[in-house]
Amino acid sequence: MKRILAVSLFFALVASPLYVASAKHGAAGCGLGSIVITENKKVHQVIAATVNGTLGNQTFGISTGTLGCETSGFTQKQAEQQIFVHMNFQSLEQEFAKGSGEKMEAFASLMGCSDMGTFGKVGKEKFSALFDQNTPDSFLEKMRFEVANNSALVGSCKI
Repeated sequence: MKRILAVSLFFALVASPLYVASAKHGAAGCGLGSIVITENKKVHQVIAATVNGTLGNQTFGISTGTLGCETSGFTQKQAEQQIFVHMNFQSLEQEFAKGSGEKMEAFASLMGCSDMGTFGKVGKEKFSALFDQNTPDSFLEKMRFEVANNSALVGSCKI
């Protein structure tokens, strides 16, 4: 239960800026409060935001793409990859240096790769370039590029 709560909180804080509030929403953003309270006056938006925050339905809507929370090109698969990398960045760095490991294999699976050996080999060979900026987002962007453009990975990964 604590892990689910931690993942939900992490997703709400890190991934929710990647979602774009539609123009049809006021300052409260998407969620049950914005669906029930459509008036765009300050008092109404404060009430809508309180409903969204108190009941946690805005987080649910953003996570599932419901309650009027649309995404702008950010897929569920990409969100899962981002959350995983942020939560396991240090372990991934250690395992990529070795070219193998449980979390690296889980990440390969999230990236749609079936050949763990090739994934680990490429990760080890490209280690310094993948981790040169030492940020989870930079690593993820570079790894997505490798999976899409590396001839050894293209055949075993379905992105």
